[in-house]
Amino acid sequence: MRVDVALFAHLTPFQPDGEGGRHARTFDLAEGATIADVIVALELPDEPRVIFVNSRHAAEEQALSEGDRLAIFPPVAGG
Repeated sequence: MRVDVALFAHLTPFQPDGEGGRHARTFDLAEGATIADVIVALELPDEPRVIFVNSRHAAEEQALSEGDRLAIFPPVAGG
């Protein structure tokens, strides 16, 4: 299945091929792949993160579906 993945802030360098930035990359994943599987595959640092699938908050255990858009952000603070 194909899923678009966008990484933000200091996570952008973890996009494959050194292609950082806010543009989503399309990944071919096995059916039943979870957000946690993507995090492991991209070797993201073990730190808190904010995750959205199709603009809705999601947990790492959530399975992804064909055409989903996964966005991963580090925690944001400030004011």
